[in-house]
Amino acid sequence: MKISESSSIHPTVVIEGEVEIGPSVEIGPFCLIKGPVKIGERSILASHCVIQGPVEIGKNNRINPHCIIGTEPESRGQQSSGKIRIGDGNILTEQSVITHGTTPEGTQVGNHNYFLSNVHISHDCVLGNNITVAHNVVLGGNVLIQDGATIGIAAAIHQNSTIGAYSMIGMNSVVTKDVPPFALVLGNPIKFKKWNSYQMEKLGMAEFPSGELYEQYLSEFHSISKRDILHIPEE
Repeated sequence: MKISESSSIHPTVVIEGEVEIGPSVEIGPFCLIKGPVKIGERSILASHCVIQGPVEIGKNNRINPHCIIGTEPESRGQQSSGKIRIGDGNILTEQSVITHGTTPEGTQVGNHNYFLSNVHISHDCVLGNNITVAHNVVLGGNVLIQDGATIGIAAAIHQNSTIGAYSMIGMNSVVTKDVPPFALVLGNPIKFKKWNSYQMEKLGMAEFPSGELYEQYLSEFHSISKRDILHIPEE
């Protein structure tokens, strides 16, 4: 066990096994941390959180009350494998869950993502950076999400789906096909509504997605897509 002297740990916290806690980490009342777990500097765990390793959490993360990171993969007959890796600057709000993976790559979350309350991230999901996931969203196992995507309230993402960069999923949508980068989709099942002009304007794009960044994400999207890709009508 390696705990920085500058960290602040409430006396009711239970720590078991191989745990490393970096400088200026804050851990609130009644948390349970079972190693192997590593928590980076200036990260904050509010009360009643459960972290079960192997888990590696980067720096400057905020994890709100009653979040659970590291339960067994919800895949019948599968054993936990790999490590949950969470990058830097993420926010997990109340009662969000991230489960372990079934492969050596494990479940992965990048940097500067924002998860609102009751988000469920299932086994072997891989999330990029700057993603926003609204309340009550469920990501099935092996979901891949590229950078900058936004997923609306209570959307359900089928396992093995790929969500393209800077796309937007409308609230209460059911995603059963892969969503290309910059597409705005909604419905049950989802249908293409329009291009995500809000993100396109921020990135200096015109009426249609274009440019080097778009081509980069589109190439990656096709390389990782595992399901049928949602049809985009021609203008």
